Amino acid sequence: MSQPPSQRGGTTKGLDMRLNKSRTGVLMSGAAFLASFLIAGAGAANASTTTEPAEASYSCWQAIDTGESLCVDKGTDLVAAVAEEKGVELVVPDGTSVGGFTTNSARASAATSPNSTQSTVISIIYDNVDYGGGSYVMSVGSGWGWGFATLSPLGWHDRASSFHSYNGCQTALFENENYLGSQIGYAADKSSFGLMNDKGDSWMVH
Repeated sequence: MSQPPSQRGGTTKGLDMRLNKSRTGVLMSGAAFLASFLIAGAGAANASTTTEPAEASYSCWQAIDTGESLCVDKGTDLVAAVAEEKGVELVVPDGTSVGGFTTNSARASAATSPNSTQSTVISIIYDNVDYGGGSYVMSVGSGWGWGFATLSPLGWHDRASSFHSYNGCQTALFENENYLGSQIGYAADKSSFGLMNDKGDSWMVH
């Protein structure tokens, strides 16, 4: 039996309302999804701009006059790696502790090539007191009065707690960048910085 026009109109109107609600729900869901996507994207972008730098490798070396450098993970002989990978023989007294290894000139010479150059180690800073843990080795081919005005790019901001000096040099660590603030040194050796442990942000050798 056919329905009266008013009822047919009511049914159609009700169907239209349900379809409109359905479309509205889909649009709202889509808008919510888009908003959540944009928020997530913004969060990811913010995260990428505030991510801390990766932790520094266990031990590193830099020839401060040439800029050549190399970092190695724990368990790798830094002096031998510099000889093999960079063709640079680091001149440092036998028995020096570098990243958990004790230097040995015979072992280092075996890793060098006939075309190797030499670079003299003048200072080493260490993670821990008593010359332990990771280390950063500074060497030069010639000259004097070398330093790093900031240790942050090296991954050594507020990290060092002892140092050795070599080749007649003396070392100082400063609390702030640009050789400012409290300092430890100048001295040939410091097995501990005391209250300055893990507080240095610039490093000078002369």
